[in-house]
Amino acid sequence: MVHEKLASYVERITTDRYGNLLAQKKCKTGCGPTILLNAHLDTVEELEEGREIVKNGPIWSSSKGILGADDRAGVAVLLEVAKWLETSRFNGTIKFAFTVEEECGLVGARELEEYFLWDVDAAIVVDRRGTGDIVTSCGMIQPFCDIRYGQFFEKVANDAGLLGWKCTAGGSSDTRIWASRGIQSVNLSVGYQFEHTDDEILDTDACYNTAQFIKAVLNQSKELSRTLRSLRLTDAV
Repeated sequence: MVHEKLASYVERITTDRYGNLLAQKKCKTGCGPTILLNAHLDTVEELEEGREIVKNGPIWSSSKGILGADDRAGVAVLLEVAKWLETSRFNGTIKFAFTVEEECGLVGARELEEYFLWDVDAAIVVDRRGTGDIVTSCGMIQPFCDIRYGQFFEKVANDAGLLGWKCTAGGSSDTRIWASRGIQSVNLSVGYQFEHTDDEILDTDACYNTAQFIKAVLNQSKELSRTLRSLRLTDAV
């Protein structure tokens, strides 16, 4: 289903040998950063047959079993961003990685073909519970990015009037793999809570807010380029 919906918004789309869905789109002249957008396709439990989505205003839940918003909410956000790119101000290249087997040890991301990441300048992962978190590290164990990359996101949110977004530490996600390969990375909240349980819910307003946040970031592609260039120069010194 994701392949079918994504195909009309990108120039190239393929499934790698492990089952990860990979795609690419050049925007405007393409003379800008290459940004990886990532969410995972698997859920920790199978969805219950015959279940229904219970909608209580913006809060969604499942009539039985898990809702599956971890990480289908992230998938939905990235499909919305893909649809929007054609009319965006972003100048550069967007790569999409919809990974498999994240829930059992980030396996799909670990197995992703190396060539796909060679020109990636930075990554945005959409796989964090709650609202307003810009996750910049896995606890105190592993930093995902230079603090200036996270601060760029905070500034964009503030300038766009998207309140409450702050850098914080978080848990394990595919972000760990991209960061371990030297890619400046963050993981953004997407509105789900109580994931992996029958009490899982999704705040669809928060989910929409995350989509708007990513659009605001990509519309600042010149400032994003300057930030990433500054980080590369610092690393070179």
